[in-house]
Amino acid sequence: MKITENKVWLKYYSQEALNDKIPQLTAYQYLRELNSDRLDEPALHYYGVDITHRQLIERIEECASAFVALGVKKGDIVSFLSVAVPETIAAIYALNKIGAAANTIDPRMDIKTITNMINAAESNILVTIDVAFPKVKKIMSDITPKTIIVQSAADSLPFVKKVLVKMATKTKIEYSDSLMKWKDFLSKGKGVKAVEVPYEGDATVAITYTGGTTGIPKGTMLTNDSMNAVVLNFKHCSVERNDNDRYLGIIPVFSAYGMVCGMHMPMCCRLTLVPIPKFVPNTIGKLVIQFRPQIIISTPVFIELLIGSKEVKNMDLSFLHTLASGGDTMNEGLEAKLQQFMVEHNMKYPLAQGYGMTELSAAASFCANDIYKPSSVGVPSLTTTVSIFDPDTGEELSYNEIGEVCVTGPSMMKGYFRAKEETDIVMRKHDDGKVWIHSGDVGYIDDDGFIFIKGRIKRMITRFDGHKVFPVNMEGLIAGRENVKNCCVIGVNDKEHSQGQYPLAIVEFEGDIDRDSACVEIFEYCDEHIEERGKPVAVLSVDEIPLTGMGKNDVKALEKIYADFDYTSWKANK
Repeated sequence: MKITENKVWLKYYSQEALNDKIPQLTAYQYLRELNSDRLDEPALHYYGVDITHRQLIERIEECASAFVALGVKKGDIVSFLSVAVPETIAAIYALNKIGAAANTIDPRMDIKTITNMINAAESNILVTIDVAFPKVKKIMSDITPKTIIVQSAADSLPFVKKVLVKMATKTKIEYSDSLMKWKDFLSKGKGVKAVEVPYEGDATVAITYTGGTTGIPKGTMLTNDSMNAVVLNFKHCSVERNDNDRYLGIIPVFSAYGMVCGMHMPMCCRLTLVPIPKFVPNTIGKLVIQFRPQIIISTPVFIELLIGSKEVKNMDLSFLHTLASGGDTMNEGLEAKLQQFMVEHNMKYPLAQGYGMTELSAAASFCANDIYKPSSVGVPSLTTTVSIFDPDTGEELSYNEIGEVCVTGPSMMKGYFRAKEETDIVMRKHDDGKVWIHSGDVGYIDDDGFIFIKGRIKRMITRFDGHKVFPVNMEGLIAGRENVKNCCVIGVNDKEHSQGQYPLAIVEFEGDIDRDSACVEIFEYCDEHIEERGKPVAVLSVDEIPLTGMGKNDVKALEKIYADFDYTSWKANK
């Protein structure tokens, strides 16, 4: 039986949930409606300052008027080179109110990429955080915006903290009529009325960019309906939450994951968002102590840093009832360590793994509370249909059959920004008349509706004899070994045949150990526990595995470094 003929996962939803619909509201209208009875409750908690929903709405309205005064109208795109400060959050909703869109760019990008992203959007306005201004200064003559607005992470801080932050910021800026401070931008809107546009489901709210791990980053157009669908899905996903529970926002707002799951969803779900403008991974333990959040959604690498943090080593974490992971596959070894950590620290529920893509507004499935299976990324969310297709024939498969994971539903992006050919590769109409996102991930769905991801199609390591090796399986085995902090398995070119690759294991250790001996021990352990054709040809130790900006192992960088690694010499020396 084909999976879509019997969506077994619907058994996890109440009749009320199944009858619920995506509202015909803009993202901003949905935020207002869901919090209309709690205007004086905190929407944001920003380093000791509570910003209520009433105050946030006032900021959004003020910001919308200022954009209108500068000539922004429906269909325009304003570019952002900024982070999750309250000003950016208000600006994104302000643009949504007047029918414009935010083009959100990672400030860590190189200046050539930043220039291209700004110019492709044909933005007349650029909003930048002050610490990114040195990059902006270098490209001012090459970009389209005529007006540049500068924010500071200190703008919403109390006076004493504001002074300290500004003293620590060494950026010197000579302001002018076209290069203005945030407060001067807001003053432009005094006496101006910003008219709210009517709801359009497919109107673009934001352009966020893919990670670029498989090529040049592409802009994904997130819409009112795609973002609001994720909110609706979380409302009915059984994650325990109470009004004003704190949600630690450590995922960058310029990503789809941060924009939707890290900003729009928590505030719409009546949580208090604790935005962290500049997340330094090794400080995650300090942030948990400082803000005592009830909910954290993060990536496997950042969660691994949390369980290794000395700050929470002996701490009772019962206040943190939901720890969720997405953005990348978590291997079985890390998951086992994490579950043990959660039990030892009195956390109420097991790890809530999820699955999603930038192209799906970040979220498509979840584990929540008792809806959980080890190694699974959960069941499809309420409005989402997930199925498995044969990547060669396109035939839909049945439960427990491995193939490409494909997803359809209202959380899908509108498409890649001005890139129809690339859009058509990922978004394909099937014989059922529906458009499906082709994830490029390999996996299966079991009889209970739980999804299991085995790896990327492009990450499959194909040997000379055609046998396929999935790196995630070996990574899970290695990650469970003592003193292993992180590991990544890549394909290296076969030295003995004209085609094919073999798996190479790259390991980052922790503690003061003999790393060469540890590599040999892992190699021998793999030799004993992995079937013959899936064994690694070598195990290498590195000081640090490189990460992408989203905290994923940078597989592409490692493949470049080690593609022609001479594993025969490694074996000879061992």
